Amino acid sequence: MFRATFASLRSHGARLAMTALAVALGTGLMAGSFVFTATLTHSLDSLFAQAAVGTDVQVRHVSPPGAVQGAGSAAAQPVPASVLAAVRALPDASAADGTVSGRAVLLGRDGKPLPAPFVAALSWPAHQPFQAVFTARQGRPPAAPGQVMIDRGSARAGHFAVGDHIEVAIGGRALPFTISGITGYGGAASIAGGSMAIFSLPAAQRLFGQPGRYDTIDVKAVAGVSPARLRAEVARVLPAGVQAVTAASASAAEARQLNRQLGVLTTFFAAFAGVAMFVGAFVIWNTFSIMIAQRSRQLALLRALGAGRGQVFRSVLAEAALVGVVGAAAGAVLGLAVSKGLAALLSAFGVALPVTGLSVPPARVALACAIALVVTLAAALAPAYRAARVAPVQALRDAAHGAPGFSGRRLAAALAVTGTGAALLLAGLLTGAGLAVTAVGAGLCFVGVTIAGPLLAAPLAAATGAPLTRLPARVGALARGNTMRNPRRTSATAAALMVGLAVVTAVAVLVGSARSMISGQVDANGKASFYVQAANTDAGLTPGLAGVLARQPGVRAVTEVRTTDATVAGAAHSSVDGVQPGQIARFASLGPVQGSVSSLTAGRLLVSAAAARAHHWHLGDVVTIGFGSYGVSRLRIGGIFTNVGPLTGYLVSIATFTADTGRRADTVDLVIAPASARGVLTRALAVYPGAQLLDQAGYAQSRSAMLGNLLGLVTALLALAIVIALLGIANTLALSIVERTRELGLLRAIGMRRGQLAQMIAAESVIIAMIGAVLGIVLGLGLGAALAYAVTRAQQPTVVVPAAQLALFAVAAVLAGVVASVAPARRAARLDVLTAIAAE
Repeated sequence: MFRATFASLRSHGARLAMTALAVALGTGLMAGSFVFTATLTHSLDSLFAQAAVGTDVQVRHVSPPGAVQGAGSAAAQPVPASVLAAVRALPDASAADGTVSGRAVLLGRDGKPLPAPFVAALSWPAHQPFQAVFTARQGRPPAAPGQVMIDRGSARAGHFAVGDHIEVAIGGRALPFTISGITGYGGAASIAGGSMAIFSLPAAQRLFGQPGRYDTIDVKAVAGVSPARLRAEVARVLPAGVQAVTAASASAAEARQLNRQLGVLTTFFAAFAGVAMFVGAFVIWNTFSIMIAQRSRQLALLRALGAGRGQVFRSVLAEAALVGVVGAAAGAVLGLAVSKGLAALLSAFGVALPVTGLSVPPARVALACAIALVVTLAAALAPAYRAARVAPVQALRDAAHGAPGFSGRRLAAALAVTGTGAALLLAGLLTGAGLAVTAVGAGLCFVGVTIAGPLLAAPLAAATGAPLTRLPARVGALARGNTMRNPRRTSATAAALMVGLAVVTAVAVLVGSARSMISGQVDANGKASFYVQAANTDAGLTPGLAGVLARQPGVRAVTEVRTTDATVAGAAHSSVDGVQPGQIARFASLGPVQGSVSSLTAGRLLVSAAAARAHHWHLGDVVTIGFGSYGVSRLRIGGIFTNVGPLTGYLVSIATFTADTGRRADTVDLVIAPASARGVLTRALAVYPGAQLLDQAGYAQSRSAMLGNLLGLVTALLALAIVIALLGIANTLALSIVERTRELGLLRAIGMRRGQLAQMIAAESVIIAMIGAVLGIVLGLGLGAALAYAVTRAQQPTVVVPAAQLALFAVAAVLAGVVASVAPARRAARLDVLTAIAAE
């Protein structure tokens, strides 16, 4: 049996190699996601460790437990200058410097922002120990108010040198500076994949509104004094609300917090790796099923010669195990390249992360390989079981591969599994039963449709193949008949493609529905004619811009809106808007309001009706909102409004917003003006290159831009699963050519030309791909509609079917079918007629 197993492997080497490639692709994506996240974690740890170089103790404001920090969240509460004087007076402190940071935009010579996901604006430290992190410096540090030091990456991108003039947009407004120096950061050309603008400390305090205050204070110990001892000494002179921590513990804590926030990437990538593995399981199962059917006489002879069922069963599993081991090993190596590809993919969609070097977690890579091997063996179990049931007497018979009749039990099983899956899916989405229930429900829906596949394959093949019957020499008719002949094989092959297209379709419906909801809210409830927002939302707009806009001819009114990331009633990353209570109703139709908009006084907030329903809030209830280092505010609900429009679900006054967050930059300025004022506003913004002017449609599009990136990212990740499905189609066609060698030879003998034979194989591939597309799109529409309703029902239930995108998916499926057929069609066309006719 051992020799027979290896003989089988040699005789089907090409087919099994393609199956192993499918395993390798799935393993590669999973291993690559593990390598990517490990590399990201290591890179972030190194980055924060670099930031602490030369610093022993850091003084900062106390952050309450669970505070939300990061881009878009509340600013760091400042430390007064008196603290720096007290720290410098300590005998064990050899140096102490206050630091100020913010966000800016570096502009190129053409006045447009240089390509960078963000620009970290920093103050230059006065003492040498804190300057060690700035490496390979050219020129001099910034000293005068009009000087700036930039990073090497930005200098290369903008072709800048020391002494050149550069404009830096702060709060949207372009300010002129002279480049006094160029620097790197640690071992890199810049910081965390972004850019740097470094100012003198007084200039940074003036630019970012921190006169006499600092974000943090860095302290260096004298020789022989440990960081722990210095921390204890510094802590004794600090006022209430200010703490001292060792620089090492501060950097480690910040790295852990950011890694926790980015941990969702591991789950995100692992989910798509699971989809790829699921698709690969179809390919493995189908390949072994066809090979077992083709080897039935061989297996029967082995049984007649004395091989037991267990031996046959184990021999098939041994083949699968070898395929799984080879595929998993190749996938582990492929994962190293995939990890680099994932970083590049995220960067292409605007998510640049500080990934440097390569960190390989052996345990997780081994886990990915083990999962691949288990999936391979599980997919081969059913074919191995069927192989073990081959009776010795079948050695005297020809294998029959006719179409099975209608099965009532199959139909009942498919309906039961699909119904259960739909019920669990809806329970998870609409009743809050949990993500696990939702995932199980979606998985059962896929399984249910797969069970029903053989019942659907023949009619779908007849329908999708009907247009191909017009091909000459009955090529299309023969192709349609071949796919209808064995509906189980056809459906199993199409199922692999169905999975990938179903997920893409579901996400397309979800994104289209969310976009439509956002656009509808802005169009229906936004009264502003124009919206002015920062091109880099993290940088914000200077509050003075609203006054500039209000003074332009034709402008009737302008109001400011400030947005921050907060933790509302325990829900992290909730958006809260600061608005001007007396004006906001003029710019946005809030609809019927319980209470009053004018109730937005200190300690009050307005919540949307959707948020009130979700949390069971009523007028007068108290809501806790965490604003980063500024702590937790307890605000009383003064009103409940119906329409969100261009705003968020939580509104406070700008005075409350500024006091509770420390943020003074505007997120967007709403403008009421006639359409003819566009030119005037554009000219007014000429000196504000960090700001962009949008109409209602443009503003709605900008708010949903992230959703478009999500759809593109999901499609790109699922491309690997679709490639695996195409390998399955190619595998099936190649095996069917072996099975139909005599039939193809007879077709050639009665006059079918090589090109016509290749067209027939290509037509079969297209029909299989179209069946997968139809099943995938229909199933994806159902899943997407459920997701869209669950996501939008709180505001405005919206389900949109993106017909153009679905048509594009169908066309792509046809083209993919043609591509998958190239190698099998060439092999079929090259068959020798006499050899094919004589084949058994």
